Amino acid sequence: MFIKGIYAGRPASFQLMILLALVAGGTMLSSGVGIGVASAVYGYTDDMMQSPGVLRVVLFLSSAGTFLLPAWALAWLCGNQVERFLSVKGMPDAEVLGLVFVCMLLLSPVINLSEFFNKQMELPAFMEPIEAWMREQETEAEEMATLLTARSDTVSFLSNLLVMALMAAVTEEFLFRGALLRIIGKAVANRHLVIWITAATFSAFHLQFFGFLPRMLLGAYFGYLLYWSGNIWIPVFAHLMNNTIAVAILSYPRLQEYEFLTGELSDNMVLPYAAVAGVACLLLIPLLKRLKKRAARSV
Repeated sequence: MFIKGIYAGRPASFQLMILLALVAGGTMLSSGVGIGVASAVYGYTDDMMQSPGVLRVVLFLSSAGTFLLPAWALAWLCGNQVERFLSVKGMPDAEVLGLVFVCMLLLSPVINLSEFFNKQMELPAFMEPIEAWMREQETEAEEMATLLTARSDTVSFLSNLLVMALMAAVTEEFLFRGALLRIIGKAVANRHLVIWITAATFSAFHLQFFGFLPRMLLGAYFGYLLYWSGNIWIPVFAHLMNNTIAVAILSYPRLQEYEFLTGELSDNMVLPYAAVAGVACLLLIPLLKRLKKRAARSV
């Protein structure tokens, strides 16, 4: 018990080093535990990571060890009250959650449009090895998502929702918006800069650089939700809604036929989609103002 809050008064740079060490240790430990548990349940084989069931077990435990446990450990070491450090409060009311969801839908066209342009990125010739590595990371992430969502039966879909939507939303928000944003906030006075630095770090951590811009925009939205409300469960809910929509689209091929849903735009659809995104922004702005006021009252 005596170690609780032992580093509460230390500078942000020191706390950041503690967090990085916790994340590194948690990643290695949870990955090993995940493979061990999956081997015990499914049996060890050389190609076991090509099994969706094995992959879900490993991802579930890795998410806990890489994101959630380091966030709680940091809050224990660097805060006198763990829940306050991580902005853990009661569940928000239905109106706030409804506004968060509607704003998430209106933000989607802007996110998808930014992804379209992000995918057009080409690095200079002298950076060709870096671009090749970036594309390799993108391909590996797409292959993993395809493997997990190859079957659309109820059990597979619900399992994917648990691992890819719920677990990812909770654990990533606790690390990035709960822990990292608070550390950066100790060193940077401008709250907007804090939110965007955290969002950029959140996006870079995924190592999917051809989706860097849309993920950073999402991270900023999640950051503002926490800033306005002071309640971690609100960005968790928004993150969950975003992930759930993505899992549904990946799981059901018929949904992938609609460019306006997937954001996989053909050239002749870019201008119409940009018009839709513009209209969505006009509707989004007043709703964000209402959400900001309503979230602040719910603190």
